[in-house]
Amino acid sequence: MFFRSQKIQYYQWLVIFSELGRTAAAGLLLGLVLAPLAARADGVGQRRPTEVIVVVGKRGSATTPDVSAARERLERIPGAVGVVDDSTYRDSFTQSIGDALLFTPGVFADTSAQRESRISIRGSGLNSSFERRGITVLRDGVPISRAGGLTEFQEIDPISIDYIEVYKGANGLRYGGMSLGGAVNIVSPTGRTASPGVQVRLEGGSFATTRAHGSVALANETADLYVGATGLRSEGYRDHSDVRSVYGHANLGIRLGDLGEMRFYATALSDNLELAGSLGLRDALDNPRDAARPVTIGPFFPGGPVTVLDPGPIADDWDRNLDVYRASNVTKIELDHASIEGSFWFAYRDLDHAITRFAGIIDQEEKEYGGQLRAEGDFVWADRDFAWVVGASVASSDNDARAFENDFGDRGDLRSRSDQDARNWFVYAQADAEITDSWTAIAGLQYLDTKRKNRARFQDTSGQVSESQFNPRVGLLWDFDERTQFFVNANRSFEPASMADLTAGGALDFTPLRAQDAWTFEIGSRGQRRFVAWDLAYYRSWVEDEFVDLPVPGASGFLSRTFNAGDTIHQGIEAGLSFFVDRPELDELGLGLSFRAVYTWNDFFFDSEPDGVVGTGSLSGNQLPAIPEHVLLFEARLEYQKKASVSVNVRHVPRGPYVDFANTKRIPDYTLVGISGSVDVLENLRFFVSGENLGDETFISNLTTVADQSIENANVFTPGQGRAFFGGLEWRY
Repeated sequence: MFFRSQKIQYYQWLVIFSELGRTAAAGLLLGLVLAPLAARADGVGQRRPTEVIVVVGKRGSATTPDVSAARERLERIPGAVGVVDDSTYRDSFTQSIGDALLFTPGVFADTSAQRESRISIRGSGLNSSFERRGITVLRDGVPISRAGGLTEFQEIDPISIDYIEVYKGANGLRYGGMSLGGAVNIVSPTGRTASPGVQVRLEGGSFATTRAHGSVALANETADLYVGATGLRSEGYRDHSDVRSVYGHANLGIRLGDLGEMRFYATALSDNLELAGSLGLRDALDNPRDAARPVTIGPFFPGGPVTVLDPGPIADDWDRNLDVYRASNVTKIELDHASIEGSFWFAYRDLDHAITRFAGIIDQEEKEYGGQLRAEGDFVWADRDFAWVVGASVASSDNDARAFENDFGDRGDLRSRSDQDARNWFVYAQADAEITDSWTAIAGLQYLDTKRKNRARFQDTSGQVSESQFNPRVGLLWDFDERTQFFVNANRSFEPASMADLTAGGALDFTPLRAQDAWTFEIGSRGQRRFVAWDLAYYRSWVEDEFVDLPVPGASGFLSRTFNAGDTIHQGIEAGLSFFVDRPELDELGLGLSFRAVYTWNDFFFDSEPDGVVGTGSLSGNQLPAIPEHVLLFEARLEYQKKASVSVNVRHVPRGPYVDFANTKRIPDYTLVGISGSVDVLENLRFFVSGENLGDETFISNLTTVADQSIENANVFTPGQGRAFFGGLEWRY
C-alpha cells in the first residue's frame, strides 16, 4: 500500500489536489477558453516558444550537443528528466544554480548564504549544511562533485552556462547518478554553440551589488574557443553577508577530421563569503537583516558571571573562502554506429572556513584525479532498433584537513589534522530494446565501490569505511503518439556517507556510517496536446539507513552530526504545465503570451522508529523536516516580436516545513512575487531588469534541523532576502 494509512491517504490526496488546484485551475480554465484559438503548445519539458529557434544558425560540436539535441536524447529516457535553457533565467539576477533550477519540477532550492544554495531532489540531502550530499553534479559530463561525496554548489556560475540537464534518481545512471537525488549535468557554451563574437554584461542593484561578465566565442573549420569570466561584489541583505567572487571558464575544441573532437576545459574560482549565522524564529522574522547574536549563559545569580560561548559572526569573522582550479579533457571518437568517449580531470580545492568557537576555523587543501570511458551505439536486429551504452569511471582524492581555534577571527592553536582519502569507481551498462513501434524496454546495471579513510595526525580519530553495491534499473517507454509519452521504471539507488558526514568537518571523532540505499518506483508522462504541454511523474522510494543531521551544541547551525535514521519513505508528485496562447489579435500586435506552472509534492516520513535521533515520544510516522510538503510556482510571460518581454512569477509555500524530527514546530508559509523584463535597445544591445520579493515578505529561506524544537528552542533559522531590484545591459559584437 502506497500510503501510511487509509486516513492519511484520503487526507494527502485532498491536500494535494487542493494545493495543485490553486495554481493550475486558473491556468487550465484559461486554456480551455482559449483552446479553439491555440495553434501550438510550448512542448515537452515546459520549453518556451523561443526555444524552438534558439539553435538556428549555431554550429555543432561533437562533444557538446546543443539544447535541441539534448532534449531529443532525454526524451528517450523512461523517467523524469528536465532541461533548463539559460534563456529562462537570464533576465533575472541569478546568483546560484539553485536560482536557475527553481522552475524544475521536483527540485527544491533555497538559500543559506549569497551564492550558496541547498538543493534537494526527491528529498536528497534533506538537511545537510554547507557542502551538499545526495546529487551528483557534473560539468560537461565531468564530475564537479568530489570523490569524497560532497558538492560545492558555489563552484557554479549561472552566467557561464548554456543549459542544464536534470536526471532525477537513477535516470542519471550513465553519469554515476546512483544517489536518491540523481545527477545534474551543466553544459558549457563552446565556440561552436555560443553566439560568435564578444559579449559583455554589466549588472547592479540592491545591497550595493555589482556584477560584470565578459566572454568571447570563436570558431573555424578545425578549432573553436570559448572564454568567459564573471566578477561579483555585494554587501548582502543581512549584516555580515558580504560576497566577493571571481569566476573564469574556458574550453578549446579541436576537430579530429571525420573521427570526432577533442576538447580541453579549464575553470578557476575564488569565492569569498561572509556568513551572518542563524537566528531564533521570532528574531529571524522580526529582524531579518541582523547577524546572529553572541551566545551567552548567565548570570545564574545577581551579579554572577556571564559566560560568552560564542562572540558571534562579526566578532569571530565567520566566513567561507573557497578557491578551486579544475582542468579536464573530453575526447569523442565517432564511428558508423557507435562512439567512444574518454575523459580525465584534475581539481585543486583550497577552503578557509571560519565559523563558531566550537567548530573553529576549518582549513582544507584537496587534490583530486579521475578518468572515465564510455562507449555507446545502436544496431538493427529483426527489424527492431536497439541501443546500448557501457562505461566505467574512477576518481580519487587526498584532502589535508586541519581545524584551528577561532580567536576573534584569527587562527589560534591547531586542534586537529587529518589526511582524508576518498576513492570511487563504478561500471555500468544499459540496453534499450524496441519491442514494438511504440514500446521500448530499458534495462541497466551499475556497480559502485567506494572507500573513505581518515588518518589522524595527532588525535585518536582515525577510521575508514568501504561500501559497494549493485544497482539495477528497468523501465518501459510508451510513445502513445508523436507528442505523448508514458513511462514507468524501477531502480535501486546507493549513497555512501561523505567524508564530512564521517568526521563533521574535522570537529568530531570519526563516526562510521552505513551507506544509504533505496528502491524507487516511478511512473509518469510528458507531452503536449493543443494548448498545453506537461511533465508529470509520481515516485515512491523505500529508503534504508537515511542520513539525517542534528546540529552540534554551540555550533549555531553551522555544524551538524550525521546519523543513520533507519527506514524512511520518500514519495511525491512532480508536475509541470505550460500554455502558449496563439491568437490572431496577438499576432497582429507582434505579441506572444505564455504561462507555466510547477507543483511539487514532497511526502517524506519515518517508516520505523529511527536510531540516533532523540525526541519526545515515538517518531515513527513523523514527517522528515527541512523541506516543505507543497511548493507551487507560476509564471506569466508576455513577449513582443522577440525583442522585448516581461514576466511575473510567484512562488508559494502553503505550509512551511517542520524544523524538528518530533514535528513540534513549523516555519510560517510564504508567498514571493517577482518580475523581470528585457528590451533590445539596439540590435546588439539588450537592457534587462528584475525585482525580487516585491511584497517585502519576511520568510525563512533555510534551516538546520533539530530533534525537538519544543525543548531545544534552537537558533537555526536563516531569514530570506527582502525586496530587491536589479538591472543591467548586455552587449554583443
